[in-house]
Amino acid sequence: MDVASRSRSRVEERLTRLEEEFGTPEVTQTTFEVGEQRYQRSLERSRDGQLDVRAVVRDDDGAVLVREGDGEWVVPRGQTRPDERLGEAVRRIVRDAADVDCRVTDAVSANIHGIRNEDDESASTVYRLSVVFTAEIVDSSEPSGESVRWDAEAEAISELV
Repeated sequence: MDVASRSRSRVEERLTRLEEEFGTPEVTQTTFEVGEQRYQRSLERSRDGQLDVRAVVRDDDGAVLVREGDGEWVVPRGQTRPDERLGEAVRRIVRDAADVDCRVTDAVSANIHGIRNEDDESASTVYRLSVVFTAEIVDSSEPSGESVRWDAEAEAISELV
């Protein structure tokens, strides 16, 4: 089985797990080209079965948990670990980003990314899965760290959910 078939198969397995745990989210597919280094990184993550996770966590007042990343405020994000349940991954990523506990409420969207190597047209397309989850804060503790906050006006979040 070639790279494309294996990575596509892994994405389908993860979608099945996602549906078993959270139901069926809206699924879209996007294909784009990246340079050799990013392509290799995507290939490695695909081999490990990792998927990309974004968590939209709200407090009791509806504000969204954001953290500073790459010069902008973003929701907590990260990758799953091999054989990690999706809900566990979301809780770990949020805890690592802000030191708060959350309860995952839904998987709202999934995007299958077809990643092509712009430097090598003969290279197979690598498929990755990215999922946006919603969650609620478990307790009323404040997030820790200067680069984390609750944002009541997180307009960029609306495109995720």
